[in-house]
Amino acid sequence: MRFSLVSTLALAGSAAAVLDFSKWKTRQPGEFRAPCPAMNSLANHGFIQRDGRNITVASLVPVLQEVFHLSNELATIISTLGLFTAPDPTKGVFTLDDLNRHNLFEHDASLSREDYYYNKDAVTFRPEVFKKFMSHFKDMEYVTLQAAADARYAMVKDSRKRNPTFTYDTQQRITSYGETIKYFRTIVDPNTQQCPVAWVKILFEQERLPYNEGWRPPKTEISGFSMASDVLELSLRTPENISDKPCKGKNCPERRGIHGYFGLSDLAQ
Repeated sequence: MRFSLVSTLALAGSAAAVLDFSKWKTRQPGEFRAPCPAMNSLANHGFIQRDGRNITVASLVPVLQEVFHLSNELATIISTLGLFTAPDPTKGVFTLDDLNRHNLFEHDASLSREDYYYNKDAVTFRPEVFKKFMSHFKDMEYVTLQAAADARYAMVKDSRKRNPTFTYDTQQRITSYGETIKYFRTIVDPNTQQCPVAWVKILFEQERLPYNEGWRPPKTEISGFSMASDVLELSLRTPENISDKPCKGKNCPERRGIHGYFGLSDLAQ
């Protein structure tokens, strides 16, 4: 079984090794898309099924490795979590629409989507939401980690204030931190190793990888360990109130900082 899986991934990886970024096409009627601009960009570029259907772990892992330079272990974790959103994971396939299940991959306080509470639609890009997020990078050429932390947390506070069913448990919180680190570490200028604000805008608004503008797959591999380290650093830059208990709605018990879970609360004072 181990040999079979490795062989399958190797064959899929050889197909993903030749990346043609020129075949980008916007979403067509009847195609599935997710609440995630990165996954949608893979479909728009044709690196996964353009219609957003019949995605497998074996097909997605090498693409995540080739395009975003994720480690095999991190790419496998992300792909497997995607599979678990399918109505029947035992079939071995999922769709981008499956990722729209509320409070799994999709969550409140998105950087570019409205909360599911309002229209039962967290897939559609909302310019007014994204404008709030991008306002934190005004007059900046590159996103800094502190600005990324401030922008993410501002969206959380805004959603908590407006959405009476706001849900922000540990799963949603960690997913939210991880999403920020993913764009911050993958959408980088190969010359400066920094994250250009203009390229982040392209990724979210067009769901296109900014290859024409100079972006290339990151030189540095992103592993589960490096991701966890970055998430911790991001949390230390966030004056966030974190609930000891599942947090739903506007009035939930809180304590300061995700870092409190790691015994590091004093570092944020």
